[in-house]
Amino acid sequence: MTRAYRSTAVLVVLAGLVLSPAFGQNKLTRKTISVSELQGGGEIIGLLGLPLGEVVSIKGRIVQSNTKSSVQLVDIVEINGKPVSGMLQLRYSIWEWGNISHESLPLDQLLRLRVYETGGMTGIPLEAMKETTFVQTEGWGFSTSLVLLNRE
Repeated sequence: MTRAYRSTAVLVVLAGLVLSPAFGQNKLTRKTISVSELQGGGEIIGLLGLPLGEVVSIKGRIVQSNTKSSVQLVDIVEINGKPVSGMLQLRYSIWEWGNISHESLPLDQLLRLRVYETGGMTGIPLEAMKETTFVQTEGWGFSTSLVLLNRE
C-alpha cells in the first residue's frame, strides 16, 4: 500500500440507527475506522453477531425478493443452534466450489446451511454520481451478505 493510500484510506461504517427519544426520529451515527485498524487484526462483527468470515451453521428459508431486481435472500431463524430473536434476512451468494446450487435450494423450505458472512462497500457515492450519468442505486455504504458453502 502506498503512503498516499495509507494516509487517506479510511473506512466509514454505519454504526446503526440511534433513536432520538426527544424527537422520536431516527438518526444515523457514523464511526470512522482506519483501514489499517482492520489490517492490523481488527474484526468487524456482522449481523449474525459474529466476526465476518467465521463459518457457522444456520437454519433458514430461501425467499423471493420483493423488489424488481434478482436479489437472493435467506430468512435466518437459527445460528449455531440458537434461535434468532426478531427477523434476520440477508442477501446471499453461493460459493462456486461448494456442494449446492440455486436449483438445490427450494423456496420457503427450512434448510440447514454452512455459511460465512462477508462485507464491503457497495453502491455509488453521491459525489461520483454528480460527475457521471445518474443510475439507480441503493446508495453508498457498508453492507454484508452470506456466502453459502454447503447444506448440512
